[in-house]
Amino acid sequence: MRSRLAAGVGMFFLLFMLFFPLDFLGDFQKEISSFLFGDLTGWIVKQVFQADHARIDFSSDSLSMLVLVILLLIISVFITALIKEKHLPKLLYFSKEIAVLYIAVVLLKYGLDKIFKAQFYLPEPNILYSRFGNLDKDILFWSTMGTSRLYSISMGVFELLAALLILFRITRTLGLLISVGIVINILFINLGFDISVKFFSLILLCMAVFGLKDEWIPLYRFLILKQKIQLQENTEPSVKLLPVWIFFKTAFVGTSLVMILFPYINSGNYNDDLSERPLLHGAFKNADKNSDLQYIFFHRNHYVILMDKDEKTRDFHYSSGSKDHLILEDYGGRKTNVRFSYQKKDSLLTLRFGTSVIVAREENWRKMNALRPLFHSTIENSE
Repeated sequence: MRSRLAAGVGMFFLLFMLFFPLDFLGDFQKEISSFLFGDLTGWIVKQVFQADHARIDFSSDSLSMLVLVILLLIISVFITALIKEKHLPKLLYFSKEIAVLYIAVVLLKYGLDKIFKAQFYLPEPNILYSRFGNLDKDILFWSTMGTSRLYSISMGVFELLAALLILFRITRTLGLLISVGIVINILFINLGFDISVKFFSLILLCMAVFGLKDEWIPLYRFLILKQKIQLQENTEPSVKLLPVWIFFKTAFVGTSLVMILFPYINSGNYNDDLSERPLLHGAFKNADKNSDLQYIFFHRNHYVILMDKDEKTRDFHYSSGSKDHLILEDYGGRKTNVRFSYQKKDSLLTLRFGTSVIVAREENWRKMNALRPLFHSTIENSE
């Protein structure tokens, strides 16, 4: 019974790894999942959860992901029940090995993203000019982490180290133990700051614990009871399957690593803080002090954000209509043609909304205190 339960858990992890989309691996998982489960998931979300406008993209913490997980649990129970007892050890072995590889690839992805400053990116000007108390907790966390390149690189190195240790059998146990600590920390960050990857990090933690299923009791005896132990060597699959298994491991890790690194190699930029921004990217303060409009921000993802004196904001997606024209589009699809002129020498931006003209001066947002590379070796030097 216990072996069948463990095999069922392993089968669920196999199905989850196959059908839960990881964006950095391309769109094939999302397309397969949408084809097989999209209609059923949409129907369940609408009928059971009474949600007419839910996202059916299976992203973490979405209703569609919750439904997908439930469906995969049900399917894994049926599949495991149909498997003969003699085949359960093989299912358990391969599910554990693939789960371990999956954890390693995820850690490689997020470790490299942190090292190259692409996960905890530099906070945008509109965030820097907003009052602390007006920001949501998840934005506060993300923005604070983004101000420190040292922290980002350090955390990335730990995740990369855990991934590399996992990939070698002799150091796998140590790597998985480190990964358990890392993912526990991530899970509580996601819970504490309401970051929407809670469910995914929880499943990732369960995978890491599952990867150590044969080591927990020996480690308990060694660490708690102070007994001498010898960790069991994981036996490789049969000789017939060994070449296929080695090819799969090499291909999966190698392909994943190429897809993770390709965007950085293609751009030639290994520090997102220095990546190219749009022409008008930055913060502009309205020169008219009598106007209710206080700041105009241009976001790196081509959004214009207007902030009034009460810090209420309106945002529009923009595109370049021509050399001196911007096309602003609101969330209702309504478009506005805006003429602009930007004089870099005196940092003046002029926007013409029909008959209304706004003149704003560019702010040097990169000189704000949050972005200053300060380090104090003693408290006396911080005064």
